[in-house]
Order: sequence, then C-alpha cells, then structure tokens
Amino acid sequence: MVPRPQDKAVVTLKWLYKIKHAIDGSAEKYKARFVARGFSQKEGIDYDEIFAPASHYTTIHSIIALAASQGWNLHHMDVKTAFLHGSIKEEVYVEQPEGFEIHDQESHVCKLKKALYGLKQAPRAWYERVDSYLMKLGFTRSEADPNLYFKVEDDNHLILVLYVNDLFLIGADPLIHKCKRELASKFEMKDLGLMHCFLGLEVWQKPGDIFLSQGKYVVKILKRFGMVDCKLVTTPMELDFKKLSGSAVRPVLRNAT
Repeated sequence: MVPRPQDKAVVTLKWLYKIKHAIDGSAEKYKARFVARGFSQKEGIDYDEIFAPASHYTTIHSIIALAASQGWNLHHMDVKTAFLHGSIKEEVYVEQPEGFEIHDQESHVCKLKKALYGLKQAPRAWYERVDSYLMKLGFTRSEADPNLYFKVEDDNHLILVLYVNDLFLIGADPLIHKCKRELASKFEMKDLGLMHCFLGLEVWQKPGDIFLSQGKYVVKILKRFGMVDCKLVTTPMELDFKKLSGSAVRPVLRNAT
C-alpha cells in the first residue's frame, strides 16, 4: 500500500462471477475473479507493448492429425490464473480491492508487481513468462507459429501447443510426464489427463484413433437462435432455390431501428 500518487492514474477494479460448465453441460465450478478495468489505462504511460500471439487453428488441426497418424495420445493441461503469473515492467497503481479495504488508509492505493486480469499488458506478460520458461526447458519455438514448441531427447519427440492458459502435449509418454512435472513445479497447473474438450472441440481417443465433434457447440448455437425444436432436414438449404442474375439483384436497405 502506498499513498495515492498525484501524477499517475489509478486503475479501478471489479469482481466478476462465472459458472464453468463441464463437457456434459453441468456446473463444474463457481468462479470469482478480481479484474482491472484496463480501459482506463493510457498507452505510453501505463503500458507499452500488449500484443500476445495465439496459436493458429491450422496448427492445432495439424498437431491433432499428427498425433493420430503416429498413434500418440493428446494430453491437456490448464494453467490456473495464468495472467497472474506475468510480471509487469510499468508503474501501475490500482484501487484497494472491494471487501479488503484498509479503513484507516482509504486514500492509499496498491502498486502492482504482478499482472492482473483486465490489464492491457497482462496477456503479453504471461506469454513472455511461459515462453522464457519453455526455452529453459530445452524447447525450440517454431518459426511458423510462436505458440508451437518442440524438442527431441534420445530420439524421442515432444510437441507442445500453447493457447493462452491451455497447453496440450503429444509425443513420447516419458517426455510428456517429465514435462508435466517441470511445468507444475513452476506454475500452478491442473493436469486434465487425456484431452476431452479443447476450444469447443469434443475429443474422444482410443489407440490409433482420435474422434472430434462439435455437438455441444451446435446445440449452443441452436439454443441461441431458438431452433432447438426445428425439424431435421438432409439438406440445410432451399431445394428449389434459383439463383438470380447479377442484373436482377437489387440491394435492400432496412431501417436499423
């Protein structure tokens, strides 16, 4: 806690509440997260670089295909409160957390040493932290995708894909288990074992085969547009649709209100 600085803006804070659902749609966990209102930050004062790369979907699809062709299992890990691991270089102050105020020091604020969810630089700070550690573990970063890492030990291969706070690994089982232990020693991790759900994909694995589905996502879209009870059709398009020529097409403008 420090006295409120006169020449620096103080970032406000907010509690967010969320229900995390399991793959079957049931409530798995009730989460409360304390976040910063990063929209009040000013570029060049409270933050500089904020860009953090995200893995390409083509990379994820390619790695899953590689795992299936090589007979490897897909392992999934989740980093708990990933953005809180990042260290920030800028001088950032936030107000006292709601519910944890010091009543005889209402004019004081908190000076951050670590990142908070909601800060502009939080994603980049986390990526720099985990990227640095993976390089220390002997991984090589791919030039094609900065979130794809690989290494070879005793002719055994290990590939790791990072997607914000999710990691999945394929390769030789001894290297996978060794990597899990090394990651867990540095960050608070949740070992989810074999992958069952990732980025909306439902994953089923058996020796030599990997099956992907988006059934849960489809149901979610149907609920969103009120089409859960719609009739099934073999062709999701008008059967006797006749395409109009370019000259017959006329733009239609509608009042947005």
